[in-house]
Amino acid sequence: MFLILFKLFSIFPLFLLKAIASLFAQCLIIFSLSPYRITKKNINYCGFKNKKLARNSINMTAETFLEYPYIWGNPRNYHKLLEHNEELHQISQSDKPSLIFTLHMGCVDVMLFHSSYNLPNLNIIYTPAKNKNFEDTVRKIRQSMAAKLHTANVSGMKELYKNYLNGENVIVACDLVPHHKGTYSKLFNKPCFSIDLIEKLSKKDTHNLHFVYLTHGNNKKYKFNLETINRPISTDEMNNFFEKAITEAPDLYGWEYKKFRKLQGEVKNIY
Repeated sequence: MFLILFKLFSIFPLFLLKAIASLFAQCLIIFSLSPYRITKKNINYCGFKNKKLARNSINMTAETFLEYPYIWGNPRNYHKLLEHNEELHQISQSDKPSLIFTLHMGCVDVMLFHSSYNLPNLNIIYTPAKNKNFEDTVRKIRQSMAAKLHTANVSGMKELYKNYLNGENVIVACDLVPHHKGTYSKLFNKPCFSIDLIEKLSKKDTHNLHFVYLTHGNNKKYKFNLETINRPISTDEMNNFFEKAITEAPDLYGWEYKKFRKLQGEVKNIY
């Protein structure tokens, strides 16, 4: 059933998806539903002064929501959303494997399909869906370009770590609150509980370290950005890279996630 629905979405023209997304976003705004309320709170908390940013961001969130089934129904559709880029193919020619970190800007699966297509033996950590049929369908689609998916739990992390030590490529979206272990850092000078996996793995110096993220494209919706980092980094430095990317295209960032929870002290979250 889910695959049929995805196939249907995959044949929609992009202008129609954008129109549907606009209506969806207006409903979120008019009824002040949770994604819009969280988006406004996060944007204000991080000190962004643009009064239109929350509305622009929720419009991008709605578009992203529909882009997932659009590319799940036909993974090659990611080419229609992403401007052509050779950087990942170039780093795949290196003698050392790659450790890549990213964040939730735009449709993450556009980036993951692009990465899977260009990097062999790519390992991805992800949070599985609660519905088993949905999860099985999406997992199969996400692995269709030979990526290896690992669930964000103890067994999944062990498998990811084993493949990392075996010299395989790894990409991790590290901007959300970790399920279990992490460290306290700051984002836009606000305390947050952060994933510290990149700090730990980059210290081993077995992989080339890269930061990738999406911004607005000139000819298509997204532009792929890659920055090579020639040293190990701390979690604080990782969050500094996130700040730089978000500042470039703040409306593309996933402000609807509850980033500022699991805080220290009496106030455990801002929500």
